[in-house]
Amino acid sequence: MRCILCRLALAAVMLLALVGCEEDDFDLDDQSDASMTHITLDQTYFKDAHGRYLFMHGVNVSGSTKVPTTADPISYVGKPFPLDQADRHFKLLRDMGFNSIRLLVNWEGLEPYARGEYDEEYLDYLEAIVAKAEDYGIYVLMDMHQDMFSRHMYTLYNDGSDEQWLIDPREIAKAEPYGFNNRVGGDGAPEWVVQRCLPDRDVGGPQWGLPRPLVTDRNATNDVLPWTSWFLNMALSVDMNRCWATFFAGSDVYPQYYYEGEQIQDYLQNALADAWVEVAKRVGKYDNVLGYDIMNEPGGLFIVYTIYALLFDAFNAKALPADADINDLALHYLDRELDRLADRGASRDNLDLMRWTILNWDLLPKSADDLAWAGFDVPGADPKIAEKLAAKGPLFRPDSGAVIGLNSNFNRNYLAPFYGRVGERILEVDPDTSIWIEEVVGLPDRGLAGQWAEPMLRPEGIPAGRLVNAPHAYADIYPFIGFDQPPREFTVEEKRFRDYAPIIEGKIETSKFSLGNPPTVVGEFGSYFNFNGIEESVDSDYIVSSVILENYYEALDDMLQHRMLWCYSGENSYEDGEGWNKEDFSIADPDLKPRSWVAYSRTMPRFTSGRLTSFHFNSPIKYYEPRPDVTTPVLEFEMEMLGKETDAPTEIFVPPLHYTDGFYVYLSDGRADFDDTRHILYWWPSDDNPDATHHIRIRPPYEDDGDAAWNYFFHDDQVLEGVRP
Repeated sequence: MRCILCRLALAAVMLLALVGCEEDDFDLDDQSDASMTHITLDQTYFKDAHGRYLFMHGVNVSGSTKVPTTADPISYVGKPFPLDQADRHFKLLRDMGFNSIRLLVNWEGLEPYARGEYDEEYLDYLEAIVAKAEDYGIYVLMDMHQDMFSRHMYTLYNDGSDEQWLIDPREIAKAEPYGFNNRVGGDGAPEWVVQRCLPDRDVGGPQWGLPRPLVTDRNATNDVLPWTSWFLNMALSVDMNRCWATFFAGSDVYPQYYYEGEQIQDYLQNALADAWVEVAKRVGKYDNVLGYDIMNEPGGLFIVYTIYALLFDAFNAKALPADADINDLALHYLDRELDRLADRGASRDNLDLMRWTILNWDLLPKSADDLAWAGFDVPGADPKIAEKLAAKGPLFRPDSGAVIGLNSNFNRNYLAPFYGRVGERILEVDPDTSIWIEEVVGLPDRGLAGQWAEPMLRPEGIPAGRLVNAPHAYADIYPFIGFDQPPREFTVEEKRFRDYAPIIEGKIETSKFSLGNPPTVVGEFGSYFNFNGIEESVDSDYIVSSVILENYYEALDDMLQHRMLWCYSGENSYEDGEGWNKEDFSIADPDLKPRSWVAYSRTMPRFTSGRLTSFHFNSPIKYYEPRPDVTTPVLEFEMEMLGKETDAPTEIFVPPLHYTDGFYVYLSDGRADFDDTRHILYWWPSDDNPDATHHIRIRPPYEDDGDAAWNYFFHDDQVLEGVRP
């Protein structure tokens, strides 16, 4: 505090004035209220009603939404957090510097039991959460979240603990005889959707979710495996492949499959579109709604299912006897399909990992009967299999050629039309909004060495000025492949100097490559918080996680890239994370204390009155090259913008957790004021020259820094004005 008092004494002999004396009628509360306006798209930018550029520094809310509040009856009311606790959560989010959230919405929560039967209480709740976020100056992206298609695609297992983590009474009843206490599963689609995708399976039946070795009839359960890295099921589970094929490509894969008078693909996609319309009707009237993320991380890798189809064709062409040993041919087809995916731009490293996993875990089909269980009418297969599959109703056979074609240009052929269909429906009820889309993870369709590419194009039905690309970017953080794997072990030195820019650049490339360069937001990135085991992670104050997050943010800042961190959860435990597949990503610990806040609670632009051209924030955990006799600029923030397009102020969040002794402000021009309640610095540049470069610098008091050319000093409600800019 000694340094601050010296500075205050120095300022006393200079020009001492309360900021805002030129504007006697200026009110910070009025300014805060005026800041929240509807956001529109302008080329690659987000702009508010005042003509300012919005810079998005957001977080996903929340991972615990993947699990219902109650499973019997099914309800998601209270996810991500109870409404009567929302003020506490939004204040914490605001005070950490987040100006936007990606709010997870669960399809099962909207219509849990039947198509068109909506849970009005859940819709009421979602609307109330959006309204509450607006009270705190936080923008909201509505995200229809899914992973592994549905909560009802799962398998039970024992995680080695004495806790019972299951909440669904049906699952507990199945699990207890075998000593199971946890599950690996998905979230998203309701059970009735899964049953439509797997009409020959006993979805939700007395053995559903039990591992296949425990079940006599394979149609009584599914083939999901309890991978700790759960996402492997997206590509390697045949039943999950069938769900995605039915949803996105049912008219090609199951052309004879109609339900309630609609082709199955139309039935399912229209059902989701109808659910989105109900959401848009509720929240579209709020200025803080950014738009609608149509589907989180859609599935579109069909590696094992394709091999089944190729083998079926070989049997059907009588190239194989009914009792043939198909292992060698299956391996040949596997390598051929992986090569085809590599030719479409998929990462060879990722494909090699898939190959190792498939072979190591013996996932290739071994007989004609295996193909028959997947719905293929294989000559010579046990006829009793077809009888069992048909017990639930008409048996719809897949078109093998269509299945084989799923691995070619899936984003363009199937995902884009789906986005167009749903986006067009949303725009009918909320015409001024934006539609956010994602590619299939790991499948960019960019051709071989840049040639013969057929990537996703802007979906028909979504105008260019309404589209946002929202890819996800994750570094090497996931547990090793296997069941009930421990957290990864990393050292700080191992992670500190990694550059995540290439990872991010690879994910956002499609925006310019084929989508027409719409605004782009990294919709997810993040870190586990249990590296080296939760006890060591807590004892180290989550230093490895902090370094990983700092790597992300340094790259994102340099790229001026909008972002949404994964995730903030109001529910977290050291033993089970957010309660879903043991993931522990929440930036709040079980007591709601921020974890690794030194990385994400950053001095950040919120709105700029000119076009942002550069900024940086020097985090306390950033690496600094030694410079003798020069102050290490920890917590320094600098920003430049070109021109001044509006008289509305530039807004910069200044995190209270960092600047406990106040901060100095250096301006190229104009004046400033600070809202110490909302931690927002307002800056009104004065130079109206459209070619002017406006510059601002923020620094804490430094013990050994003699720079006195500051314009303002702010500390709580103390305001001192120094040299005029």
